[in-house]
Amino acid sequence: MNRLTRFGALSAFLSLVLWGGKDVAAAPIPADVSSKQLKDLTAADVESTCQSLAPSLSLSKEDTCEFAGILWSTVGQECNAVKEKCMAEADQPAPQPDDAAAAPAPASCLPPADARTGCTATVAEYEACLLAHVTRLRALTCASAASTIESPVQECALITQKCPDLAGDDDDDGQGADQP
Repeated sequence: MNRLTRFGALSAFLSLVLWGGKDVAAAPIPADVSSKQLKDLTAADVESTCQSLAPSLSLSKEDTCEFAGILWSTVGQECNAVKEKCMAEADQPAPQPDDAAAAPAPASCLPPADARTGCTATVAEYEACLLAHVTRLRALTCASAASTIESPVQECALITQKCPDLAGDDDDDGQGADQP
């Protein structure tokens, strides 16, 4: 699985775990940030972008458990069994205000700054790619083939072209860079 595919899936999964989609008001990404290239984002731009995207990226517990089941099925586990176990587990409680100092900082929905170096894709283009990944994850069921996760996402084609550090295939399978 190439880096961009993994990052899209991980971002979507982390949005559920870390952002949770709870108590986060959806707000459009400001036009001045949406049109910025990823390489030019400030820490404040990244934070505001992720806060705006969090509600759109959150997954239901069932979606997350089905995704986990499919991933575990690639190493011999039965998807429905993993999903059922996952669904039976209690949700993690939201951090309380007193716990805020002890809570880790939320993960970014965007690639780290060093991976964005040279990336000329805009925030809007990357948002379209992330949302397409989330749509794919939401559509997964235990009947879905694991290869579905690795198949190209059309909305990410521009990211592949404009962000070589993100789109490169690190599996080194001899086929060169794959489309995410």
